[in-house]
Amino acid sequence: MKINNYTLLVGIILLITSCSVQKSMVLPYQNISNELKVSPVNQQHQVGFILKEIGSTKSMVEQEADHYFTPASNTKLYTFYTALNMLGDSIPTFKYVVKNDSLIIWPMADASFLHPDFKNQPAFDFLKNSNKTIYLVTGRYSGEKFGPGWSWGDYNDYYQTEITELPIYGNAINITATAKGEIKYSPDVASLYLSEIEVSPAAKKVVRDLGSNNLSVPKRVSANYQQIVPLHLSKGIIENLLTDTLLATGMVTKPLRNLEWRSIPANAKTFYSIASDTLYQHMLQPSDNFMAEEILLNCAAAKNLSMNTDSVIAYSKKNYLNDLPDKIAWADGSGLSRYNLFTPRDMAALLQKIYDKVGNEKRLFNLLPNGGKSGTIRNMFKTGESPFVFAKSGSLANNYCLSGYLIGKSGKKYIFSFMNNSFVSPTSEIRAEVERVLTFIHDNY
Repeated sequence: MKINNYTLLVGIILLITSCSVQKSMVLPYQNISNELKVSPVNQQHQVGFILKEIGSTKSMVEQEADHYFTPASNTKLYTFYTALNMLGDSIPTFKYVVKNDSLIIWPMADASFLHPDFKNQPAFDFLKNSNKTIYLVTGRYSGEKFGPGWSWGDYNDYYQTEITELPIYGNAINITATAKGEIKYSPDVASLYLSEIEVSPAAKKVVRDLGSNNLSVPKRVSANYQQIVPLHLSKGIIENLLTDTLLATGMVTKPLRNLEWRSIPANAKTFYSIASDTLYQHMLQPSDNFMAEEILLNCAAAKNLSMNTDSVIAYSKKNYLNDLPDKIAWADGSGLSRYNLFTPRDMAALLQKIYDKVGNEKRLFNLLPNGGKSGTIRNMFKTGESPFVFAKSGSLANNYCLSGYLIGKSGKKYIFSFMNNSFVSPTSEIRAEVERVLTFIHDNY
């Protein structure tokens, strides 16, 4: 059968057009892959990357996206999503019942309680205005003071506070100095007899004993000195802290009393404190480990689960995370544990879930760190434009990850996860490379 010249010409044109379309579809994405692969920074460590449009089921670019990485504080996105599903619009502080002249409370791990960053303290106001003898029922938390896989050597550092069922003052001492270089404490642990303070002329900073609140302090510090030291907490110390704080108001005249664990009555009411978004933002933007751990316990208490990290993680994995592309290893709320392992495509799937669950892009982006503007990425992506990266960073020694949302100059919106593990270069070099690649995507897509 003869094919006339016109038909042949049309066929050739269609073939060329098809090849050109395919090339135009593949080449831009290949450019992104090339930016990752030819980078001299990315040659000696593990790099995982995924990029996809928000709402799309297909990835634009993947590199080792099905491989497992230590996520560091990217783990907080799992905590955030769990809380979105398990908590309402306000944070529950405690269950309580009133019996005659007694107010009995069961704490629910509200991280904002007496925290210095939260000036509004409705739960504390409720207690001090109750005109009742207050009884604190403890024993619900069944976990350890540190999470699994945490480094005990970091116990004196601000980012590793102990986990408790009644967080108080952020479970830490805020240490500053007077104009004369004399150390002062908030809460004032010296007057509360929580510690013995030993002046050490050789000390450069305040160091707490591992198993007590005994402090070794410098003889003199600069006027702008500031340090946050985690408290070593026990039932008695928490009781003393809360009692003295209540008595100091002048509205409470009787010491708080501690009761051994007893079941929460069916008629117990729940006292709610601050808006949940306020707490989520405080966890996500500065990457607050204390907030993350307590939020998970808060979720467990709200759903009447055993108050420990394992129970709420198991519940979340079964009910909210059972359709992720890869099996996850999730150990704590904050990402301090190196037992956490997620793949970049797990992170991308989670980010889509978060986007859908929040259902309000402006609200979501406001909660996350904004490139060049707020949180842990305020010093990245400083282009003079409006923020175009909204993402959670994660840093541990030899690990740096960034996962979140990116807006291209085209107006298209993307989900990405950029995970770097096992490097020995300075973290600043890895962070700069992450910034370079994501800025390239923003500028060209």
